[in-house]
Amino acid sequence: MEYKIQNQNIELELNDDVFKPSPHGSSALGSAIKIKPNETVLDVGTGTGLLAILAAKLGGKVTSVDILPQAVELARKNIKKNNVSVDVMVGDLFEPVKNNIYDVIIANIPQENLSPNVILSSSKETIIGMHGGKNGNEILLKVIRSANSFMHENSRLYVVVYSMSNFRESIAEITTRYDTKLINFYTGEVKDFVYSDIDWYEEQSKKGLLNVYKQGEKYFADLFVFELKLKNI
Repeated sequence: MEYKIQNQNIELELNDDVFKPSPHGSSALGSAIKIKPNETVLDVGTGTGLLAILAAKLGGKVTSVDILPQAVELARKNIKKNNVSVDVMVGDLFEPVKNNIYDVIIANIPQENLSPNVILSSSKETIIGMHGGKNGNEILLKVIRSANSFMHENSRLYVVVYSMSNFRESIAEITTRYDTKLINFYTGEVKDFVYSDIDWYEEQSKKGLLNVYKQGEKYFADLFVFELKLKNI
């Protein structure tokens, strides 16, 4: 699969055990991140390695992390295929890079809220690669609450907030902890699994725990891309 982001051509090998890049990462987030030559970059939840490869092509000195060994193996293949240098590690979020400080952190982590029925019918790898935990934003909240320990006063943290999760809680947490800039917005059709349990998703939407909406015969969700910096105290 070939991608072109910020005038960089990226060729990826894919497999069924690792979440395939969606427009969220390849377009909405990838097109908005800024990397300066020789900046140190951490890509959390690297998956196929798409954003890590992009950051390296833009001149960054990149480290990437994923909890799935299958993802790390695939990312290494894709890094080699694209002839860039990225240090890839297996681990949960920031655990493998304790005590390190980065100029840029990219965190495109799972934010789908998989219904109980969808979870029962999904593989372990699918759940890890897509499910954001409780209300879809549990993992994102962990990132938001931990990332500041890996940043200096001029660091930039790039995150997405997806309305398939409790996005209101996520945005409230972000604006409390960081100087916040909205740098991109994306609307797209929900993934196929949502249609398999649409009554559950409509009920969660009514409760305000996520937001999906119908246009014609299709359902859509929104995604917000933020650039975050440490608050000046």
